[in-house]
Amino acid sequence: FFFYKMLLAASFALLPASLVPLGRRAVLAAPAAAALSTFGAPRAARADSAFLQSLRTAESDLAASDGSTVLSSINALLELATDYSGMPSDELRKELMERVLAKRAALKAQGGWDEGSYGEKEEQFLRLQRAVDPWRVTELQGPASLAILGFGPVYLGLLAVQRLVPKLFNVAYTAGAAALFAPLLFGILFG
Repeated sequence: FFFYKMLLAASFALLPASLVPLGRRAVLAAPAAAALSTFGAPRAARADSAFLQSLRTAESDLAASDGSTVLSSINALLELATDYSGMPSDELRKELMERVLAKRAALKAQGGWDEGSYGEKEEQFLRLQRAVDPWRVTELQGPASLAILGFGPVYLGLLAVQRLVPKLFNVAYTAGAAALFAPLLFGILFG
């Protein structure tokens, strides 16, 4: 305890006088305020109007593009995302990725997207995805929520199998895990 007090006193001695708290309450309130501002407060990043206008223009270009012009639209979105280090809010990230994924699916259905998974459009799409949504939250949100909702029934079923037919538990466990995680794994590997 003495060592802690000495370390605390030495750290306050090195700080400028304007930053040193005056009392015990200030010492206790400062870490709490820092934790609340880091974890509890909503994101304060807001997009400026020039960024939003550029984003809306690029999104409208994407919506109007066809198989031959979609690459330039994706490049414009990638440039915006790179300049601003991603999207300033989760809502903009989700909205943009939903639009790009919908355009990609529509062009794949029409044959306007690259064949296979290694074409130029697909590569630029993956670059855009890494810049905007690197963890693929938008794309995997549906299968992940199904896995979360399905966990309870699968768990109860596994408990029943374990109690009633213990010899089949290993097979049931494997089937339950596959049922929960196969959609996520499929989305990660082939999405």
